[in-house]
Amino acid sequence: MKTINKLKKQLNCNITKYTLYNNIKYIETDKGNYIIKRKNNNDIYNYLNKNGYDNYINPIFEIDEYNIYPYLDDISVEDNEKALSIINLMSKLHAKTAYYKDISLEEIKDIYEYKKIKIKELNDYYDYLRFIIEEKDYPKPAELFLLKNISIIYICLDKVNIYLDKWYHISKTKTNIRNSLIHNNLEIDHLIQNDISYLISWEKSKHEIPIYDFINFYKKEFNKINFKELIKLYFNNIKITEDELYLLHIELLLPDKIIFEESEMKNIYNITYMINYLTSTYSLLLKDNEVNT
Repeated sequence: MKTINKLKKQLNCNITKYTLYNNIKYIETDKGNYIIKRKNNNDIYNYLNKNGYDNYINPIFEIDEYNIYPYLDDISVEDNEKALSIINLMSKLHAKTAYYKDISLEEIKDIYEYKKIKIKELNDYYDYLRFIIEEKDYPKPAELFLLKNISIIYICLDKVNIYLDKWYHISKTKTNIRNSLIHNNLEIDHLIQNDISYLISWEKSKHEIPIYDFINFYKKEFNKINFKELIKLYFNNIKITEDELYLLHIELLLPDKIIFEESEMKNIYNITYMINYLTSTYSLLLKDNEVNT
């Protein structure tokens, strides 16, 4: 309430409505509408501005530990159109903030060995699950459902293993890798389309290999958005390198570990979600090249 009173004083306005949603305060006043969010890292806005990236909403002022943003109406468009805008804004962000970071052979080996171990652990885990389920006289429905669909898990693990070896073969000869600022929290609801398109919710942004923005966005929205043209657009926009392409395949095709819970409905949901994810991702990345691969 103290922040609200300070806002009234700062703007010399009357508050007509106050709404709290996910720790974000939405304020309607007789002099416009505003969003109040707790500060996270205002240096990010300075960095974006310094690098010529203007597709973000800058706080208009600060009160205590909060940033005050102008509220912008969001034009209603289809999710696929929003996704197209996100890909373009993501690509622009990566291009504007790209740089090359030194990397040693030891670091490359560490990444390779870590991922090799993870692949083997997942293979062993699903081998064990399959053995346990097949030995049961009366498996539960979720266990039978996993057994029926387990082949896509093994197929993806095999592909990941192949791509990891190809990635290592290229990467071990390199002395630097492309990095950039990544938003690291992209989803359909984090785009505001007005006269200009803006990305919001920058709290998780960090410096990383650019493809991880696409990877995170895909994992959040794969079941709502058609990514077939979007992935082509992204590859063309940032001119993805061969080692980055292999890394993207590795990260997208690597299955999660299914952990059985007490709720059978929850187990079936979790398995269905993962199988749909792997099937969709395999189709997106490999179906057109299935004969060659």
